[in-house]
Amino acid sequence: MIEPIRINDNLIYFYWGRHPSHANMDMRLGGGCHVIHHSSEAIVVDTMGMPGQAEWLRQYLERELGISRFAVVNTHWHRDHIGGNHVFADGPIYGHRRTRELMLRDRTRLETGDGDGHPPIKVTPPTVTFDGRLDLWLSDQKIELHEFTIHEQGHIAVLLPAQKTLIAGDMLEDPVCILRFNFAPPAVQLAEFERMLGLDVAHIYATHCNPATVKSGGYDKAFIRHMRDYMARMVREAGQADFDSRPASDFISDALATGELTWWAPYTAVHALSLIHISEPTRPLYISYAVFCL
Repeated sequence: MIEPIRINDNLIYFYWGRHPSHANMDMRLGGGCHVIHHSSEAIVVDTMGMPGQAEWLRQYLERELGISRFAVVNTHWHRDHIGGNHVFADGPIYGHRRTRELMLRDRTRLETGDGDGHPPIKVTPPTVTFDGRLDLWLSDQKIELHEFTIHEQGHIAVLLPAQKTLIAGDMLEDPVCILRFNFAPPAVQLAEFERMLGLDVAHIYATHCNPATVKSGGYDKAFIRHMRDYMARMVREAGQADFDSRPASDFISDALATGELTWWAPYTAVHALSLIHISEPTRPLYISYAVFCL
């Protein structure tokens, strides 16, 4: 069951819920996608990854909001963000150049499944690509697409400047992110968090997050600092003797104490993947998933 969570008059988070016993890690963690809409037009920010989700979403938008024209923005190429692209293939699909390249490179694996609880998806890559920055308009609302070198090659964040709102995809995650260094070293990604902190934003939303926080107005810039600090502390303390046995809560204890981040037990697996990538920084993401989940 997908829950529409209305953020404001033209932004909705479609939340697929948290399912702790599900075979798919993304379903265990909980997540969703965002839709920006005005009149009969909508921009769908990511299209989820499980069978039927995108079909449900499109039918809801057509039935409940009268949407007849769609565009898609893919924040990055991971399957829980691109799985429903084909449902919206009658409109433009925007994505970073590397998002298209990586989807096409891994088409066979994406379309056959990979044994880690992810079903096969139909690969429908972006039709409009860019590097760095691209601006879109929905009526008179400017929508800025900004590339950041965090989490994945070609990852973009969606900024709604008039609302001071940032949709961050997987670069920010409550309570911790998967750390990946096979495409950019920690120093580069930490600098990118600092650049993100320079954006004029007051409300931040992510794909995987606490729905209670979404309903109460979203995250503020402390969210960015907490992800930066988790990465920095993991890298700094990786050589300590007890590093591999310490729980994720040790590395985000201040944020948990203030309630700015909230612990969710399935994130134990995310922290375990981060430990793998700290020790083997060149390991591809999908191999790590397979090693951990099988």
